[in-house]
Amino acid sequence: MPSATPAEPSFAGIVVGGHGRGRVLGFPTANVAVAEGAVPPVDGVYACWIRFPPAEARHGATVSVGDNPTFDDVFERRVEAYVHDLDEDLYGRAISVEPVAMLREMRRFDTLDELIARTEHDVRRSRELLARLDP
Repeated sequence: MPSATPAEPSFAGIVVGGHGRGRVLGFPTANVAVAEGAVPPVDGVYACWIRFPPAEARHGATVSVGDNPTFDDVFERRVEAYVHDLDEDLYGRAISVEPVAMLREMRRFDTLDELIARTEHDVRRSRELLARLDP
């Protein structure tokens, strides 16, 4: 089971457009253009808290950091946040990401069905962990 102590320091950025794959797969993500000088964690999948103005309310999220190895046409490092239970347009908004625990390392999947199944598992684990930590 992942640790409940912070996995990595918090970082911030602006939500930008991506390839739209997360939405097609059933997990729409906020693609975070990391602010200059901010350092995202090592590649992997994380349970995180997300905050964004103006309310600064904390939301649970499952965040992927890496180069999307399942998709051979993407070779840039990305930070993609699937914010749990939020259906809101975040494009252009500032966002802060607080990694709570690393769920797994980044890996390549042979099929989209494998990727979707593992993402469902990751989101479930992230929700469970964050629910235990929420005061």
